[in-house]
Amino acid sequence: MESSRSFALRVLPLLLVCLSSGWPLGAQDADEVRSLLDARVGGIERLQVPENAEDLPQPLLPDETVDPRFAITAEKVRLGKLLFFDPVRSTDIRPEFGGVVETTKTASCGSCHIGQAASKAGTLTAVGVGGEGRHETSATGLQRIDRTMIEGLGDILPTSVEMIDAEGNVVASGRFDAVDAPGRVSPSCIGFAYNNRLLWGGEAGEVNPEGYPAQEDIVRLASMAHRMASSDFSHLQDLAVYRKLFEDAFPEVDPQNLDDLINLDTQVRAIAAFLRTAITRDTPWDRFLAGDDPALTPRQLRGAWLFSASVEDGGASCISCHSGPALNKVLGDEKGLLVEENFQNVGASEHPLVALARETLEDADFHDTGRIGVTGEPSYDYAFKSPTLRQVKDAAPYFHGGHAETLHDVVEYFNAGIAAGELAAEAGSLSPLFTQPRGDGRAGLGLSEEDLDALVDFLENGLYDPAFVVHDASSPTRTFELNMDDLTYSDELKALGAVDGWLPTFMPNGFNDEKSRGQLLFLRGDGNSDNNVDLADAIFTLSFLFWGGFRPHPMEAADANGDGRVDVTDATFVVGYLFLGDRAPPFPFPEIGQNLAQ
Repeated sequence: MESSRSFALRVLPLLLVCLSSGWPLGAQDADEVRSLLDARVGGIERLQVPENAEDLPQPLLPDETVDPRFAITAEKVRLGKLLFFDPVRSTDIRPEFGGVVETTKTASCGSCHIGQAASKAGTLTAVGVGGEGRHETSATGLQRIDRTMIEGLGDILPTSVEMIDAEGNVVASGRFDAVDAPGRVSPSCIGFAYNNRLLWGGEAGEVNPEGYPAQEDIVRLASMAHRMASSDFSHLQDLAVYRKLFEDAFPEVDPQNLDDLINLDTQVRAIAAFLRTAITRDTPWDRFLAGDDPALTPRQLRGAWLFSASVEDGGASCISCHSGPALNKVLGDEKGLLVEENFQNVGASEHPLVALARETLEDADFHDTGRIGVTGEPSYDYAFKSPTLRQVKDAAPYFHGGHAETLHDVVEYFNAGIAAGELAAEAGSLSPLFTQPRGDGRAGLGLSEEDLDALVDFLENGLYDPAFVVHDASSPTRTFELNMDDLTYSDELKALGAVDGWLPTFMPNGFNDEKSRGQLLFLRGDGNSDNNVDLADAIFTLSFLFWGGFRPHPMEAADANGDGRVDVTDATFVVGYLFLGDRAPPFPFPEIGQNLAQ
């Protein structure tokens, strides 16, 4: 019989190899994880995203065919994406409630839904109209999303909160004061098609005047809440390029009747069509589901098992609330037919701006109570919708109130099972999936640090798709934000005034306040961003390339010859232009261009 010493000597090297390679103890193999998923969701195909946009969920007629009124078409998607990121829509500014006329046309839907932030705002408080800036850039060129309220503007109420007097008159409105800032973290748009209710409390998709599905309803509600539902749409109707885009998207409408062609309804339906296509398809998770075993690392595979396995079997069972292709539906609702089951009270604290509402309303009992505000049912007091987990690495801050700053904080929060919000904890509606998932009276999941790290690795990296942020023509995933493919126009549209690389309105992509314009617009050749092309730019580029100098920002500005790379030829190009009579840098020079997601 082998001695314990010789056995240890034989096994120890194998153990060291496993640890050094990142293979976690208790790791699962790919077949085990797939078998587990099959058993829990009734077939892996229920977790897979269709290859084509037209195969994503769409509203159906009674005969089970797609309702053409709300169908996804390439023409509607393109128009909707342009409208989503065009600041021209923010025209409903009302000075009588504190609105500042100078902030007209300064923000878009894309001001609070940014690709590199998982289509969220990337900040605790999302600021549309009345905000300034998109990001800050460090000395090394690293960007961090940083949009804030314009100094000197006062926020009276969070967006969508109003003060009504005894006669029923609105005397203060968060929808029309100087700053558009909601009292919740902005929700992700990923998996938009896989919802029959939207917003944290599920307000969108309930009975509404237009009979809209949830997707159109949230665009309607958001347009009204964020200063984009003016009754005058001449800012779109007067532009020949937009008129043609609306004609192509809605061929059933008489193009001679501009009020029928370009109105809030057609804008809503176009933007909803675009948002239905907001999904990732090329994460390591997607490739694993398609049969690519090595797509997930050993530790991520362990994390996937923990994500999927029941608590009784030693897992975390995240899939109980995050199933389906978008990982945003309760287990068993992969087709997205259930409603109330997708709302849970997990003890999250409310957003700091809710305190502003209490102060302005002079109501100490005003709180964001979630789903109960829609249903009136006490069992949904402080219950909120389970969000998608796709791109969750970029989705901070987390929860509707933003109390968790990192994904590790989130996982540790569920592992402990102790509520962060005092009122949510005392509401009597805490989900046992949060408080006692093990069912034996012990709080939390009780996972080890090693398992927590494996779960975070899976969530951060296994569910991440870079093509959602940076344009990759070879990827099945499209960037959420506008890229050059989106802004390359046909000859017909160019004849009407369109210019490649620009929105039809020639406004900057997503943001149009003064500070943002300085961050998003650039002169080609102006590597040091001083608004001049001179010898200092050539030196700046060489310093970056060879001597550890600062990173040009935006990088496209240093690409003086427009070949898509920043290298020594750009420095020589600038010198040739300045001193040898060579050609000027290509577009956008001397005109201002945009720093688009590429």
